[in-house]
Amino acid sequence: MLITGSETSVATIDDGGTMWARQQHAVSVRHAFKQYGSKKKPNQVLSNLNMTVAKGTIYGLLGASGCGKTTLLSCIVGRKRLNQGEIWVLGGKPGTKGSGVPGKRVGYMPQEIALYGEFSIRETMMYFGWIFGMQTTEIRERLQFLLNFLDLPSESRLVKNLSGGQQRRVSFAVALMHDPELLILDEPTVGVDPLLRQSIWNHLVHITKAGQKTVIITTHYIEEARQAHTIGLMRSGRLLAEESPACLLSMYRCSSLEDVFLKLSRKQGQQNAAPAELNISNNISLSALAFGKAKDNPVYVSQESGVVGLNFHQSKEVLISDTNGSTYAINGLNGSAPGVISQAVECDDCGDCGSDCMQVGSIDPGSHTSYVESNPFYLRLLFPSNSLRRGVK
Repeated sequence: MLITGSETSVATIDDGGTMWARQQHAVSVRHAFKQYGSKKKPNQVLSNLNMTVAKGTIYGLLGASGCGKTTLLSCIVGRKRLNQGEIWVLGGKPGTKGSGVPGKRVGYMPQEIALYGEFSIRETMMYFGWIFGMQTTEIRERLQFLLNFLDLPSESRLVKNLSGGQQRRVSFAVALMHDPELLILDEPTVGVDPLLRQSIWNHLVHITKAGQKTVIITTHYIEEARQAHTIGLMRSGRLLAEESPACLLSMYRCSSLEDVFLKLSRKQGQQNAAPAELNISNNISLSALAFGKAKDNPVYVSQESGVVGLNFHQSKEVLISDTNGSTYAINGLNGSAPGVISQAVECDDCGDCGSDCMQVGSIDPGSHTSYVESNPFYLRLLFPSNSLRRGVK
């Protein structure tokens, strides 16, 4: 059963909504909506999507064709505009004066080939290098590196005479040419042999580690994305999850990222069949639970034998709002947060999330005990069957 956040929005230090947070992140997308078509028959491509890309990391954006990945990337680089929501890239809004986006701060490899067929490889690289403000000698040095790195043919070959795979590698070289702060790559490894694919990933790891560059990459090869620092699993215009590969595999007890994706997709598919709300003891509404801001991420809730188990994996502040408008904090990062967990005990074998788990018998709004665990953090809330109250408000 998939329960998403309510309309209540509570700002925290980690919600991506403050100027400080935007400056810490390479990319921050909040409540993004994008649609095509007419008002009568809209095609909703992005639906309340939230995304956070930390600086100096590789972010793997995974999802089937048509889920909205390319549209999202186009909005991030400023080629398209959202109908609703906001995007911050490298501390500024794409397309605004002085943001450098689109521009030389970003290297973008689109999914479609966007090269001049009558140019040779050398002319292509010189052309884009000059646009980015590079010196001719610098371009020539960079060109030699890219020819060898991407296994490109002679620099005198015309782009129109190259194979599709070679043209895509030239497009990749253009994105890498000026050594940008943010590299956005849409399917760069399609049609690439396994050795070169691994070489590309090694290079991406190197530039994020040594040069503090940030990379957003989409790929059809789900398992290769294990090398990313963070994975965003996207389906039907939404992010189903945004975590490190190791955390995703551990959270959902899967041996592959593909299995994680399948499990999350099934849960999303059950959303429409689920009740709008589950009200548990003292009118606390699980539908109002959120990570940071109330709309940011989904939470998965299961019911077994009259017990509601709330499983999540998050190091941010977690908020629960009740039907009276009061807010309770779990794993609070802010010492002044109202509310929280009482009767928290360690659980060595609950059968769901392993030894790093806690059982919570009740939530006491009259006391405050900030409970912070190391990351990764697993928490399970258990409410006795006699405190479970069903119904939709």
